[in-house]
Amino acid sequence: MIALTLAATPLHAADPDLDTLLARLARPAPDSTSFVEVRYSSLLDKPIVVSGHLEHQADGALVRRVESPYQEVTILQGENVSVERAGSKPRQFSLDRAPELRGMLASFGALLKGDRPMLEQYFAVTVSGSDALWEITLAPRSEKLKRRLSSIVVDGAGDRPRCFTLHEPDGDESLMALGVDGPGDLPAPPERQALEAWCTGSTSQ
Repeated sequence: MIALTLAATPLHAADPDLDTLLARLARPAPDSTSFVEVRYSSLLDKPIVVSGHLEHQADGALVRRVESPYQEVTILQGENVSVERAGSKPRQFSLDRAPELRGMLASFGALLKGDRPMLEQYFAVTVSGSDALWEITLAPRSEKLKRRLSSIVVDGAGDRPRCFTLHEPDGDESLMALGVDGPGDLPAPPERQALEAWCTGSTSQ
């Protein structure tokens, strides 16, 4: 869910400067973008691949709609999270039960608003690359958050973010490619190194 907060926010071309990128990330809702997410886990024989749309609604809600290979809608509204999956009972919970998740969501909200002080309250932020291919790395500050997340890397090309990658301490990884209609738009099969190279622009396919 963390990555969806930025998904519908294309960038305009700019030098790899944090303030410049944050200023251009800010974009009013509503907006929507397609995504493909690949989840790598040491517990799985092969990665989980899902696709759908991410929405930033006018009322501030953040929505992740999985459309394939199953249907699921996750809505973040304020402090509340609801999950509805086809064939299952809806689930709801409060961010009060997960302060570290609240910190991550607040930080991505800060990116949407171009709010550097709020972002740096939770993460150490670095920017690298060039105007054509840039990368923003978010490293958690709190020990509680570090237990759940090693880093978030945002890769972009020219005027748009390309991928959001969540690295976990145990080596598992969740990679979300933006603006792609389905897995067929990515390197196939979704091999980890090939997909990471696609995200950074090292290869076009």
